[in-house]
Amino acid sequence: MISAEIEKIFKKPGVARLELFIKTVAKNKIAYGISDEEGWALLGDDEDDTDILPLFQDAALAEAFKNATGFEDAQVEAVDWTELMSWLDELEEDGLMVAVCPNTEFEGPIEEPQHLKKALLKA
Repeated sequence: MISAEIEKIFKKPGVARLELFIKTVAKNKIAYGISDEEGWALLGDDEDDTDILPLFQDAALAEAFKNATGFEDAQVEAVDWTELMSWLDELEEDGLMVAVCPNTEFEGPIEEPQHLKKALLKA
């Protein structure tokens, strides 16, 4: 069951979730992803087979997403600021994209890693 607060965030338009992600991650210096023994959870883009890494600004959001979308056996992991900045460079080099706080319908803004990094550093 998703709490009312989490559901309220997931119902926000993608641009509002992106702004909240940037503001929160820049302030707290931490983001959250989902991983299992095989690595980080990735979503796929049906149009061009691009791998997309979902990231969240709050562990509870990541937990709600993982439980509602078939990643129940995975765990939520924190990514600190330094690791996140380095990671965004690596994602860019590998041609991956970032899904920023996708909701349980897999809807959310898809960002280029360097664009997201610049927005986080600016905030």
